[in-house]
Amino acid sequence: MNNLLRRAAMTAVAAAAAVGLAAEPALAATNPTWIGLSTSHGVGVYSNYYASSSKIAPDLFPANGASVEADCWVAGGYVGNDGDVWYHVTWIYLGTPSQTGFPQPANGWVFGPYVDGAAAFHNGTLPNCNA
Repeated sequence: MNNLLRRAAMTAVAAAAAVGLAAEPALAATNPTWIGLSTSHGVGVYSNYYASSSKIAPDLFPANGASVEADCWVAGGYVGNDGDVWYHVTWIYLGTPSQTGFPQPANGWVFGPYVDGAAAFHNGTLPNCNA
């Protein structure tokens, strides 16, 4: 009987995990990549891939040695004439002495052309989030 209960519990856990995985957005890439800011722009970290969405972290600046860990890209909202490529970020590093000096978790979006000129998109480093 004890073995039967254990199997039932394991089946329930596996089913719950499968439901949870199915509910995850299609943007969970397997190989996130650290990307150093390499343009002259400050970079906002947004809750969605539109500049009108709310910011979820302080702005990042290349002069401070800031970087982001990104796992994929999407075509989102346009920013001026600079394009519509947004990177999904999982961690950010502010790089400023006033911060902790350690990467911080972030589940947000940054505008690729302001991060690295969208190089991680153009050179294929990051996959499409919807692929």
